[in-house]
Amino acid sequence: MPSLTNALAAVADARVFAVDDNPANTSLLKRLLQRSGLPDVVEVHDPTMVIDMLDERGADLVLLDLRMPGMDGFEVLAQIQQWAAGTFLPVIVVSSDDSRRSVERALGMGAHDFLSKPVEVGELVLRVRNLLLHRRAYQELRRSRAWLRTRLDLFEPGLARVDADPGWARQELRRVLDQHLLRIALQPVIDLRDGSQVSAEALARFPAAGIGDTSEWLGAAMEVGMGVEVETAAALAALALLPTLPAGISLAVNVSPVLVLADLMACLGDAPWHRVVLELIEHAPVEDYSVLNRMLAPVREAGARLAVDDTGAGFASLRHILDVRPDFIKLDIGIVRGVDHDLSRAAVSEMMVRFAERVGIQLIAEGIETQGECDTLRELGVVFGQGYLLGRPAIVGGTLGDPVPLR
Repeated sequence: MPSLTNALAAVADARVFAVDDNPANTSLLKRLLQRSGLPDVVEVHDPTMVIDMLDERGADLVLLDLRMPGMDGFEVLAQIQQWAAGTFLPVIVVSSDDSRRSVERALGMGAHDFLSKPVEVGELVLRVRNLLLHRRAYQELRRSRAWLRTRLDLFEPGLARVDADPGWARQELRRVLDQHLLRIALQPVIDLRDGSQVSAEALARFPAAGIGDTSEWLGAAMEVGMGVEVETAAALAALALLPTLPAGISLAVNVSPVLVLADLMACLGDAPWHRVVLELIEHAPVEDYSVLNRMLAPVREAGARLAVDDTGAGFASLRHILDVRPDFIKLDIGIVRGVDHDLSRAAVSEMMVRFAERVGIQLIAEGIETQGECDTLRELGVVFGQGYLLGRPAIVGGTLGDPVPLR
């Protein structure tokens, strides 16, 4: 069988247990798999020893007969499932008892596949290969999750706890929503030419106690399936502030593509959309821009304008800008910071100014913190700016952070 000679080469480091009380059967399985490139096949003739051998040697896949004296394959399968609980250890039942009842019982108990004796060689080899590749992918995922959990423990302990205890996260988020603990801070957007305020961005603020900072709260909501509910609550709280803003001042409200696809009109109801800028926050790729644009169309037709947030960071790429055709581009703080003494950042900022002018989009620079940054951006042609230098976010009920005079 030349075509199967190296069929298992990609998983040659795996170990397979062949469990059958008949040595002739296990010997045949061993020869077939070794001939296809899998050298480590362990023959197990005593079904009562399977768990002890798993403890001692471990395995990546088990080939299991059903009809064995002393302990049948169903009993062994139940023990393997208990032993491997919380992990992925594939089991292929290989049996001459291929009655519908036996097949359904084995698969119902957690077997991953079923082959009838006598086995067809090619089918055996390919099914073994596929399950071993799945196990390898599962192990890589577990390693990645372990690495991520370590990083979360170091840098975002709130999200690490969410990962370990999603029920606690749901309870905390429900508490915030039910007790109306979500607050909105407003940060002014300033015309860099004359220092006048043109709009305010609404920023969600969560309780200090609980999951963590705002990004961790929102990340937790996504993790536990409450992302749309929490985003909707924040957006509604923000829109409720529109009547308190002076005439001519628009309100920027953050929305994710997930909320857009959930139907903004249905989630947020009626609003004076002509005074609203929807800031599309994007930290994951958009799968289908045509669908996203179709869901944005009703609110844009009602007068809402669209901004792409964090341009220059994450997935907010030039393609993203071209596909959603926003009214505003928000230049990310990572580009703005140090623009007055970093030629590369200045060049990127100037490029974005020229691009925005060419396609009729307005540019807003985020994260302006020094007078030097402000002066440089204004000289490069950036019209609007936002940042601590120009005004800090303030919880509604207080006052907006006072902008500094522009020189």
